[in-house]
Amino acid sequence: MEHTDLPPPFTFFEVKRFFEEHSGATKLLRVATQDYAASRCLLLNGLFPGLVLGAQAIEKFLKAYLLFNDPNLKVRGLSHSLPDILKDTGSLFPQLQLSRFAPLVEKFVAHYAARYPDNPDGSISKTTADLFELDPFVVFLNENMPCPRNVKYRTGFYERITFSLEYMSTVPPEEFWIKHNNRALAPLLPRIAADYVVVMKELYPELR
Repeated sequence: MEHTDLPPPFTFFEVKRFFEEHSGATKLLRVATQDYAASRCLLLNGLFPGLVLGAQAIEKFLKAYLLFNDPNLKVRGLSHSLPDILKDTGSLFPQLQLSRFAPLVEKFVAHYAARYPDNPDGSISKTTADLFELDPFVVFLNENMPCPRNVKYRTGFYERITFSLEYMSTVPPEEFWIKHNNRALAPLLPRIAADYVVVMKELYPELR
């Protein structure tokens, strides 16, 4: 790519300002994505601790919604109850009909509780197959994340799964494990790749 001394376009500054105003949400998206990638890595290799990380990823993706809606919320002061977080998010974004994911959320609440063997609320049985219910939920949450498209592609989930599009097809571990055998995500990848090209042209036209 040939570099010029042209200043970044206004869209770049808009995104920069949005990141500054919503730093809590964008940082949380990065951590949620790390948890999700690690969850998939573990579960695809038959390791049940991935269910705990799956619960953590759900919590953080949902809290990102709350923080995008109100950047002044103190994330440490928010509830850790996944059903409550789901309900709060659903009330703010009723068009998403998040209540239909309540059974899945309850299942991962039990998985999270089972990280201690003496917890009576923990899962009675565990299966790595729950990953294939987690995947559609996580993909749905990120597809509908309440932030501008150009922001979405520069942090968290979409930033990770498009890394190889820019850097000579190098696929980092997070991207590999998010994509590997992800039946919910695979059909969307051609459109995501096309959107990524558009986003990068909008943000960095002098480099394209």
